[in-house]
Amino acid sequence: MIPVIIYALIFIFMPALVLRLCRKVSFLGKIGPILVLYIIGVILGQIPGLNTEATFKLKDTVTTLMIPLALPMMLFGCQFNFKDMKGVGKSLVAGLIAVIVATVLGYIIFGSRIEDGPKVAGLLVGCETGGTINMAALKQALDFPSERYVLLNSFDMLVCFLYFVFLLSFGIKLFRKVLPHNAAMEDGGAEGLENSAVLEKSQYKGLWTPSGIRQLFKILLTVICCIVLAALAVILVGIILTLGDGNPVTLKTIAASFSAGWFMPVFILSLTTFAIGASFMEPVRKMNYSYDVGLYLIYIFSLAVASMADVTKLNFGQELYTFLFLACIIFGSLLLQFLLSVVLKIEADMMIVTSVSLINSPPFVPMMTTAMHNRKVLVPGITVGIIGFAVGNYLGVLAERLFALF
Repeated sequence: MIPVIIYALIFIFMPALVLRLCRKVSFLGKIGPILVLYIIGVILGQIPGLNTEATFKLKDTVTTLMIPLALPMMLFGCQFNFKDMKGVGKSLVAGLIAVIVATVLGYIIFGSRIEDGPKVAGLLVGCETGGTINMAALKQALDFPSERYVLLNSFDMLVCFLYFVFLLSFGIKLFRKVLPHNAAMEDGGAEGLENSAVLEKSQYKGLWTPSGIRQLFKILLTVICCIVLAALAVILVGIILTLGDGNPVTLKTIAASFSAGWFMPVFILSLTTFAIGASFMEPVRKMNYSYDVGLYLIYIFSLAVASMADVTKLNFGQELYTFLFLACIIFGSLLLQFLLSVVLKIEADMMIVTSVSLINSPPFVPMMTTAMHNRKVLVPGITVGIIGFAVGNYLGVLAERLFALF
């Protein structure tokens, strides 16, 4: 019982401690809270006295619950506005096509050599069009093993680090020389970084005030509504499948209709759809803490899922092709997007920020626009990332199902 209590307290408070450390220690801030939590989680997972059958059940429950709760919260915080898409449609389409084509090429080269290749492809195409939240959701939807998920996420962080080194060292200058670029759009950039830092420090400030608690209650209530609607959608699909098979409609036959593994995909996609729909409602748009609360749940998920990993079971030699597959998607999509941008005459900074937003998710956009000294592509870049975030789950499930046919 004591290990369970210890783990419960760690899951609740460790993300807050890590966030504080990342703000205070520049080195940890550069690494990022998710990677720090993964490291802590993996270390915790190797301590024999803390890892019992009871604690494993707790970890499994936490990882199962966090995504259905976090996903709609984060989508509520994505203020979808189609007016912001003016002028960036070509760049968005080019970016999505680049990721999809790079995934197909990578799968042809490496997919047959990877265990559960279709599932790996599904997780990666979802991640590289929407970020870690989509990979986490697809882990649940596709029932991907926790140990390999941690390794896959670690590979993603490593390759993305190399990706950023390339862009920040000479990639920006290279793309600006070849693609159209309006130097007059550039600005000082420092102000954007400073403002971002101020916002980061006050991310959860006011959440535990009376008004913040009331908003938290509204967020949870709205999430529950989305979950209930998604569950009803799953039941409806199950009834349709049951009737299609000519079976009587009972709970047993409805459950059996999802034997092919479609239960979680339908639930996750339904939840995504209802959450996107809710984000257009004015009361939901006013829930300014929804994204941050959802992000905190993702931190808990990251810590919990990492603690489930048994590194002694990992075979890094066999996962070499997984690493190469991931590198092919990230750098291959960057090259393909660049070539498409040349053909479509897409502006250099828009091309760069689209790639960053799709591959790394919207939170990385302010950092890149600051590096480019161009705040004018901040909102378009985030908008592209939001749409990529929204479609990533659909693309991931579709990719897994299609690759599984071959």
